[in-house]
Amino acid sequence: MKPQGANAAHIRACMETMRSSGEHTGGPKGYSDVDRREFANALDRWLAKNA
Repeated sequence: MKPQGANAAHIRACMETMRSSGEHTGGPKGYSDVDRREFANALDRWLAKNA
């Protein structure tokens, strides 16, 4: 169920306030150096195989 009318506007305003204040509102954690390296290696292997 989606918020409607004034309620939706209030929720948007609250979320914007939290984002602009640096409040973390969720989402996945960032990639680590190991994650980046593993991704780059897998991409290199795929490109070598499929290029």
